[in-house]
Amino acid sequence: MNFLGWCSALIMLSFNALAVESNKEIASCTLVENELARLSCYDAMAQGYQSNVVPKKVFESQRTGKWTISEKINPIDDTKSVTLKLDTISHQDPWHRRVNFVARCLGNKTEAYIMWRTYLGVENSVLTRIGTEPAMRTQWRQSSDHRATYHTQPISFLKHIAKSNRLVAQITPYNKDPITAIFDTSGLNHALTTLRESCRW
Repeated sequence: MNFLGWCSALIMLSFNALAVESNKEIASCTLVENELARLSCYDAMAQGYQSNVVPKKVFESQRTGKWTISEKINPIDDTKSVTLKLDTISHQDPWHRRVNFVARCLGNKTEAYIMWRTYLGVENSVLTRIGTEPAMRTQWRQSSDHRATYHTQPISFLKHIAKSNRLVAQITPYNKDPITAIFDTSGLNHALTTLRESCRW
């Protein structure tokens, strides 16, 4: 018998073994007299088979990490907006406010910003560290309510972050202690796919 023949035989034996094992399990369940107990037996057997099957959504979440992705269609011009949102894995804030990093395509314009959720005053300087690179301090643009900061070069910043799996950002609000936020950016490169298509870059 050649090599392919041996492989085919081994595969058939494996399937036969599985079939025999399945028949034994089914037979053992049929012997259970109590109806509820018998149903529980069948359920347990089915769960054992399902545990070997990984749903598509699980694979998808593994590729996009902890990013939350949402899409909306503008009913006026049918343009699509895409928003990627990420919570911190750790942050130092005396008031325990949740800090978020957001990447967005809105009106064919790309944005990357951090929602600090506290009044920043006039402070635009944000200290960031991507992966294991040295930290850098750059000037960001503030939101109108002075509670978020927008990167001035969002596309290049997002491309840079996508090459790593960690972002640390720090800002010092007006008359307050610094806030330090740590983000697990794993999966950003895959999560950016729809945003790139929508904003065409």
